Amino acid sequence: MDAEVRATLGLFRFNAFLILAALLFFGLALLLTNFRVYPTGYLVVFLVAAIYGWYGYQNITSKHRQNFRRAFTLLAIAQMILVLSVMTSITYVATAANLPLRDETLLALDRAAGLDFRTYLNFINNRLWLIYILAAGYRAISLPIWLIIIVLPLAGHYRRTAEFACAFMVSLIATTVISTLVPATGVYGTIGLVRADFPNIDPQSYYNGMLEIPALRDGSLRLLSLFDLGGVLTFPSFHAISAVLYAWALWPLRWLRPFNLACNGAMLVATPVGGGHYFADVVAGIAIAMLSIYGVRYAHRSKTSLTSKTAAPSDVSDLRGTGAALMRRR
Repeated sequence: MDAEVRATLGLFRFNAFLILAALLFFGLALLLTNFRVYPTGYLVVFLVAAIYGWYGYQNITSKHRQNFRRAFTLLAIAQMILVLSVMTSITYVATAANLPLRDETLLALDRAAGLDFRTYLNFINNRLWLIYILAAGYRAISLPIWLIIIVLPLAGHYRRTAEFACAFMVSLIATTVISTLVPATGVYGTIGLVRADFPNIDPQSYYNGMLEIPALRDGSLRLLSLFDLGGVLTFPSFHAISAVLYAWALWPLRWLRPFNLACNGAMLVATPVGGGHYFADVVAGIAIAMLSIYGVRYAHRSKTSLTSKTAAPSDVSDLRGTGAALMRRR
């Protein structure tokens, strides 16, 4: 097993620890609060993740069909299914904390920076061609995830796949914690905008949130159906986080770079209008994504350096031989 594979396995093990911790937290939340779930959706999703994870594990341990490209693809799919399912559910529980809303504070930060949402909104609303581009970018938030966790490992970028999964979950955990402490509903309502003010734009994500956030805060929404869950986080913006993470994760694919930058750039530009986000939400999201990337890569480099220093000479030689054999199989 070469160093690249060993490092990737270590990252996937750490991701599994984070997922397990999130599962335990969610289970504890269900026991200690009046939240309940429709079990069917969760059972189906967990079963699918278990199947992918099992076959991924078999492709690592089996001597007859060992295939790291296939193994890490299956493991990444399994982990991302669990991350999205568990963490999205946790965001609903976190929103129900019902701490004082901070919309006015976030709006004040925008204005202090000289950023005016009305001007930004009017600029986009008056250009239909731009609306089509930004709408496509904003709605495509889930598509790059599957491109990353399938194409990257199949192309041999194992470690970047595992790093992305880790940075994605760390960012989502950080966003959930911050959003719990700094809750907000969005800029449209705060500055008193109505649909007639932007007839060419349909910020459906914002309106969906405005149906669920108040219901979570007043206690009327306590039954969770996994396949009906959406986005209830405002600050920081997870669309902004995703745009940065996607662009970074896909960067090793040179042939995809123009499309990668265009799509994720469109998502980032569309975030304030599409989700009713303050500009402060976007800036905070970018910062969290960059910190998560740095943290994951720094932790990985530190662990790799420590491992290489403590490895015996014979072990290093064996690793080189195994790595050469692995490259021949590829």
